[in-house]
Amino acid sequence: SSGAAEPSGAGIPREFQTLRVRREREHVLHVELHRPSKRNAINLLCWRELVECFQDISRDPSCRAVVVSGAGSAFTSGIDLTDVGGVFMGVPGEDVARRAWNLRQKILEFQESFSVLEKCPKPVIAAINGPCIGAGERERGGVG
Repeated sequence: SSGAAEPSGAGIPREFQTLRVRREREHVLHVELHRPSKRNAINLLCWRELVECFQDISRDPSCRAVVVSGAGSAFTSGIDLTDVGGVFMGVPGEDVARRAWNLRQKILEFQESFSVLEKCPKPVIAAINGPCIGAGERERGGVG
């Protein structure tokens, strides 16, 4: 399902495949993890879209607060291992040190999906509904 959204005139919200972004009321955006059939498991596309979405929100002068929730019965079931697992299993490198370096770079890339929420100059409120596992723990304020 497409993350269809209402146009705002400020470029927010826009459409994403794994997120649904809506203007709930003046100055408040609602970002919903939108993969309910997968209990909002975070796949590669979702990682990228979270970065794009929150970069857009950070630049949107009409937004003053953001609420993040999950569609369906779970906030998130964590990382979608069927999609993301292969990224970590196939890390290139000629030796252990190079593979470790490349793995670290990949982890830092994924970390940006959460860092962008922390860096957002607007208050970001997580509305946890149901299970919040793995990658979602960071959203909830757990150790990341």
